Parts: sequence; C-alpha cells; structure tokens
Amino acid sequence: MGLRRGNWAGFRRARMQGAALGLSVDGPTMRPRLAGAATRRGAFTLVELLVVIAIIGILLAILIPAVQAARETSRRTQCQNNVKQIGVGLATFEAAKKRWPPGKKWSGLPNNPTSFTMAWSSFLLDEIEEHALNAAINYKKPFTDPENLPATTKTIAIYLCPSTADVEEHRSPDGHLLNLGGIPGEGLGCIDYLGISGPDKDTKHPVTKQVYGRQRGVLIGTKGLPLAEELIEPIPVTTAKITDGLSHTICVTECTGRGVSVKKGKIDSLHGAWASGNNVTHIDEGVNAKKVPKAWYDERIHSDHPGGAHVLACDGSVHFMSDDTDKQIIRWLASRDGGEDIPADALQ
Repeated sequence: MGLRRGNWAGFRRARMQGAALGLSVDGPTMRPRLAGAATRRGAFTLVELLVVIAIIGILLAILIPAVQAARETSRRTQCQNNVKQIGVGLATFEAAKKRWPPGKKWSGLPNNPTSFTMAWSSFLLDEIEEHALNAAINYKKPFTDPENLPATTKTIAIYLCPSTADVEEHRSPDGHLLNLGGIPGEGLGCIDYLGISGPDKDTKHPVTKQVYGRQRGVLIGTKGLPLAEELIEPIPVTTAKITDGLSHTICVTECTGRGVSVKKGKIDSLHGAWASGNNVTHIDEGVNAKKVPKAWYDERIHSDHPGGAHVLACDGSVHFMSDDTDKQIIRWLASRDGGEDIPADALQ
C-alpha cells in the first residue's frame, strides 16, 4: 500500500532532515541508512577466504587424530571384552568337564588319511552361547564338509577383533576365507585369537637349560608327544597341572588378520578359520616382532592395536602386552609348569 495522504508531509520532512544529517530514508518503513552506503553486503576477499581455509585446516589437523584415537580406544575395549568372553568360556568348560579343552583334536588316528582336526575354538561354542551353531555341526565330519559349511562359514562376533584392518590375501575384510582355488573351505569364518600350546620347542629352560619341547602350554595338541601317532587327542590338561599358577600362564593371544598359511606359493593350511584344528601355536617371537605376512603364516603374536596385543591368562584376566615385552618372558608365561622366576609386573 502506498503512504496515506496525511503521512506524506511527515515523510518529506523526515527525508529532508535526514539529508541534512547525511542520512537517507528508504521507503515507507522510514528505515535510516548512511547516504551512499551499499545496499548489498560485500563478498569475502581472497585474504579472508584463505584465513578461513587455514583455520579449518588447523582444526581438522587437531580433531582428526583425536577422533581416530577415540575410535581405536573403543575398538581396543571391545577387543578386550572379546578376549574376556573367551576366558569366561574356557573357565566354564573347565568347571563343567574338570579339564581344559584340547587345543587340537583328531577325528581318528593322525596317520589315517581320512582323519581331520578341529580346534579349541570350535569346542567352546556352547560355553560362549553359540548353542545353535554348535548343534548344527556334525563333529564326525570335517569342518569343510558340505554338511558343516552352513555352520562353519558363520562368523562369531567375539572371535573377530574390531581393530583388524590388514588381512591376509585369502581373507575378506568381513572375516571369511576366499579365493582358495578349489580347496574345500571357501567362505569359512575366521578368528583373530590364537590358542597357545606352549613356548617354542627349541627354547631352553632358564634354569635346567633343557629345551622345553612341544605341548608345554594349556591348549595343546598331540605333535611331539610320546606315541603321538596313536593319540586322537592330547592327554587332558587339568588346572592342577598348571603349576606355574593361573595368573602367570597365558593361553590365548591375538593374531589378527590370519587367513591361510602359504608355503612355496601354495596354500598349506586354513589355520585362520575358527573351526580349524591348526588354530594353536607355540610362542617364539615377541609382540608384533614379525611383520605380515610372516606374522600370519608363522602364527606370531600380532595385532593392529598401536603398541601391543591382548593376551589371556588362565585365571580369566586380560592383559595388553606391549611391543617391547621381552620375548623370553613371553615364552615363560606360555609354559604351564616351568617354574620360571617370572617378574611380578610381567602381566599388567
């Protein structure tokens, strides 16, 4: 609407007064503004734009590492919880059966070409509340048998470390074996946690100077034992046989990203699968001492956590073992009955 006739004279007077003061009056709203001032706001200058970009860059440089660190802290906590749940499962198994699960068990005599092995991690399914999965497995047939594949190709949440980023070439990022070239086991579910069957067989005891030999740990197999060719499973390890003490003996460690073992360019073992009987190892090197792929193929303590890896003691406690931990102490901790003088702070 236009100005009313009675207001037109007042508007003219205000405009004349504003002009005298160096102001002008815009339109019917009578809003004052500086005479000659631009009616539109000016754009950013190049200098202002560069300053804003620099500030944003500085903020990103500060925030991105902080966000990444927070995410890794969360993933490491989840991994610690995974190992804790494995420890609860092992304790429940031991309480019910009065022995620890075999690290590796044969279906028949080891020298029988039809015999196959399965691991501690497959015998633990009921104890980690995977009852349906356990019921679906026919333990009289290989874990690669078509009857078992619907179960053994499943991934188990607590068997996978959330920090795992680098994986062996025959393992998918979501934790399945793949590209096996026709070898049975395509799609098997993987595991990032490895059973410890003792210190390296050629390691010498610090006091007796005798080599430890094989199967001096808790989750053991049959290789190297007397009459091993006649053993379907190792002689049971009871808690009473862990004379070094549950809190000074480790039984599970991280070895993340494993898929298969490759020797001379050919697939040798499907040890990265949770059902595989080869999911046990003797400890030799230190934490993250071997680089991938050797860490995967030789089954060494390895993780994608910065600075170390989780290990599980037989009392159910979880410890983050740093990269600089003396490998000799790690070997002692892997022995169930060596009587070594282990430092009080060996496991923090």
